[in-house]
Amino acid sequence: MRRGVSRGVFVATVVIVAVIALAAGLYVGKTVLGSSSSSSSQYLVVGTNVPFPPFESLNNTTGSYYGFDIDFSAMIAHALGRTLFIRNYADFGVLLSSVGAGVLDMAASAITESGAIGATRNGTMTFSEPYYDANQGILVKSGSSLKCPAVAAGGCTQQDLYSLKIGVQSATSSYFWLQSYVIPNETAGGQVEEFTTVDSEINFLLTGTLDAVMIDLGPANSIVAANPTTIVLAGEVLTNELYGFAVAHGDPQHLVPTINNVITSAEQNGTYQKLILKWFG
Repeated sequence: MRRGVSRGVFVATVVIVAVIALAAGLYVGKTVLGSSSSSSSQYLVVGTNVPFPPFESLNNTTGSYYGFDIDFSAMIAHALGRTLFIRNYADFGVLLSSVGAGVLDMAASAITESGAIGATRNGTMTFSEPYYDANQGILVKSGSSLKCPAVAAGGCTQQDLYSLKIGVQSATSSYFWLQSYVIPNETAGGQVEEFTTVDSEINFLLTGTLDAVMIDLGPANSIVAANPTTIVLAGEVLTNELYGFAVAHGDPQHLVPTINNVITSAEQNGTYQKLILKWFG
């Protein structure tokens, strides 16, 4: 994980407006708020995809978003002198295509910018400098016989997964890893099933329809913490990914320099470490 030196947590002075984008494609954001095509705009329209704790989650009672990425987005909006406006996408793939098309000012949703996946995404989006280092986690139901080697011994390997029914969220780095290393080598009983949302694949895991779920390690640990008697972490897949905030290709609003400055400042003044402790414990 990227860490800084401990100091006080930044307190955002922006207003976070929660808006849910329906799967049918209800468009809110720039249409409602007015154009965000220049740096003088009043709003920073940020797209995300929940649930993906601890990076982004929605409080269904208050209608507000919260998480590591949301706190960072608030700091970025503050640095730009804008009001943060969150738009949730039910489909992660649609989120990525929307920011690439300039529908959003920025996407903040634990987006991998490194490796082959990042190289492909760089063709349609422009990324900030990395703000988080990540691996993948394999979730199973309590009582499962699957137990991967420790990280020091290499963690979970593709061979550990060949015969399993595995759930994964579409268009994510988890899916592309399975597509590259597991799907071509599945043995008897092996199957990878794609889901649009994380909560759907977790429900299928709990009902026994799936043997395992592959998801980024941070959310994997959060899911285990929320389901301590029913779900366990079988192990890690060492993918060494880097997350970045995404904007439209070529950064037409010139947001990336400010985003990078916020990341660097947070790491240097201790805010980053405080946020790590807040959201990851």
